[in-house]
Amino acid sequence: MKQIQKTLIGMVTTVAIGLTPVIALAHGKLEGSDPAAGSTVDAPVGPLRLTFNEDLEPAFSNASVADASGTVVSKEKAKVDSANSRVLTVPVPKLSSGSYAVRWTVMTHDGHKVKGDYKFAVK
Repeated sequence: MKQIQKTLIGMVTTVAIGLTPVIALAHGKLEGSDPAAGSTVDAPVGPLRLTFNEDLEPAFSNASVADASGTVVSKEKAKVDSANSRVLTVPVPKLSSGSYAVRWTVMTHDGHKVKGDYKFAVK
């Protein structure tokens, strides 16, 4: 019986140690957005919302929206939502028909900086 307990403890310890690097290497990532990546919408109502899998550092998190010619159409700074620190909001004016690119750079509370982009279209 003692041998089985020692074996189980050894196995659990090995698994825990083996998973530690995986947990330590986790980085923030974009989990969802509104409008969604690749979508075509009638027209966004209100600010764009980018939802991440980790809490964001407001001072080091930003995003912008540009039209098909590369002109930035979002004039105000993106903000981390005060009610949910995993959400970054980007105020945008009324958008005309066309393709738009969202570019974001965020820093998560663990100090990792990540960036990305996606496109959506307005009918």
